[in-house]
Order: sequence, then structure tokens, then C-alpha cells
Amino acid sequence: MQKQNQKLQQIPKQKKLQSNNKLSIFFLFAFYIINVSFLTSSVFALDTSKQNSNEKITMESQELKPKEEKSEAAKDVALLKTEKGEIKIKLYLKEAPITAGNFKDLVERGFYNGLVFHRIIPGFVVQGGCPNGTGTGNFVDPETNKTRYIKMEKTKFRHDKEGVVAMARTSDPDSASCQFFIDLEPLPSLDAGGVDPYGYAIFGQVIDGMDVVKAIVKENIPPFPGDDGCSNPVKIIKAEMI
Repeated sequence: MQKQNQKLQQIPKQKKLQSNNKLSIFFLFAFYIINVSFLTSSVFALDTSKQNSNEKITMESQELKPKEEKSEAAKDVALLKTEKGEIKIKLYLKEAPITAGNFKDLVERGFYNGLVFHRIIPGFVVQGGCPNGTGTGNFVDPETNKTRYIKMEKTKFRHDKEGVVAMARTSDPDSASCQFFIDLEPLPSLDAGGVDPYGYAIFGQVIDGMDVVKAIVKENIPPFPGDDGCSNPVKIIKAEMI
């Protein structure tokens, strides 16, 4: 009888133990799930923060990327906007600093704005840059009220192709001021030792708009046959450095 009672008393104890085991397993499983969820969310949070960080770095890099624009000192192309179209002249600022520098300064001053191509000789040159529009004028510095002349500058360049740009002057090699001309074809006679012992100083080359130069020649109407003047001169609306 006692054995039966003991046996009966042991049964609830085993059930209680089994119940406790089940609770322990449940709590362990719940703890495992919570930890896994926490770790997983932490990993994703870390990845997201890295992604956001990368995006921020990329955006900052784009914002800090310098604009590829020429400074005023580096601009070496003169753009002449004429009534017939645009002419771009590459200036030899390194090779001919005196002559090209003088032309660039005049462009930046706005000196050429409104002036015309006053002399046109087919098969030879187109000339412009005279403030009087007749080939008789020079640049007068407003600060000193004196005419600016530049010294004859020798360079490696030759009058060996169309589009060569050089300074016009008198027989005095140091009399160039503001007037310039564009070769319409190779003109070796304008090099030193040709028609002049010093030659005519080259400071640039037409790199775009030679068709405009030729149109100016083609459509020119001289005052009378054989004259190199213009009764319908083409105006330089604006000159600027680009």
C-alpha cells in the first residue's frame, strides 16, 4: 500500500519535472530567437550605416570635384564674333608673349568691339583692328594718353599656311600697335628676308571660322576696281577670350 502511495506520489513529481524541462526549453528557445533577431538586426543596421556612409562620401566627392574651367590667365583663344559669323584664333602666348599678350590685352579691354575689317586683298590678306577704320589708327592707352607700340618679336612660326595671324605695321619693325591681318594662303614673302628684312610678327592661328574669313573676302565690295578697301566693311561685334 505504501509502495503504491510512493508510486502515486512520484508520478506528479515526474510530471512537474517534465513540465519544468519544457519551460526551460521554451525559455532557452525564446532567448535564442531574441538573440538571433538582435544580431541579425544589428548586422543589417551596420550594413545600412555603411551604405549611407558610402553614399555620403560619394556625394561629398561630387560636390568637391572642381569645375574644369579655364582661368582668365589660361584662356588662349580669342573669339571674334563678326557680322558674318565667328572666328576663333589660337594665341601663341608662350611662344610670342609680347605680340600675343598685346592682342589678348586689347581683346580683354573691349578695344576691338565695333571695329571692322577695313582692308581685303583676295589671295593675300584680310586686315582689321584699326580704330579709324582706314588703316591709319593705333591703340592709345587711356591711362597714359600715349600710343602703344610693341617691339618686333621673332618666333619660330612662318607664314606657311592659310589662317596665320600676324601684326600689321609700317616699315618700322617696332611700329605694330593694334592692327592685325589673317593670311588667306601661304605667304612666305612675309617671312623675314622677304618683302621686309624683319618679316611680320606671327602671334596666332585661326583654328575655326576660316570659312567666315573667306566669306568676308567673297562678299566684299571695293570702292572701285583694284582698290583694297571696303565699301561694305564687316564689323567685329564683340571680341572675347575663351
